[in-house]
Amino acid sequence: MQPSDTAYPRFKTRPSPAELEQFYTPAGHEQFFCDGATRSAATRLGFVLLLKTFQRLGYFVISDQVPDAVIEHVAIVTGQRADPAVLRRYDTSEARRKHMLAARRFLEVKSFDAAGKALLCEALGEAALAKEDVADIINVGIEILVRHRYELPAFGTLVREARARRAATNQTLHRQVHLALGEAGAVAVDALFAVGDDP
Repeated sequence: MQPSDTAYPRFKTRPSPAELEQFYTPAGHEQFFCDGATRSAATRLGFVLLLKTFQRLGYFVISDQVPDAVIEHVAIVTGQRADPAVLRRYDTSEARRKHMLAARRFLEVKSFDAAGKALLCEALGEAALAKEDVADIINVGIEILVRHRYELPAFGTLVREARARRAATNQTLHRQVHLALGEAGAVAVDALFAVGDDP
């Protein structure tokens, strides 16, 4: 199971100039917000990248995961220098952790906490009643989290929870059918699969 099998947001390998302009150019109020929350040029590019990529994906990534074209575009429109070493230091800095909190507040998005996981599990369980394919179940979970303004968890988390909810739902359905059949019904169903000499 890969993110590309689902609606899980991911970067395009080669974004077009129009996509760069539409999705990764900070608006005036966003630039003002980032400028006000950073103390140095060294962290400013990192924060703008953090904000714009989160808006696009719904989860935070480090600079090594961001396409070079996106980094170059954001650097140009913000008047910063795209220095990979500076960005890597930013990725492990305390400033980045503070910026993540600030970005969530600014965008009015909640971190994926226990309440978010409970919401996800409920949605996946309901989806599993009508869908068998794990990718379809995951897509329902993504839609619910986005609708309730939650940060998306790692893709592996969605896969594990979707499979677990599908298994639990199927077991519940099997148990309900078994109880509804009763002993006589179960014997009758078993007889349907008995293979004999009579064609």
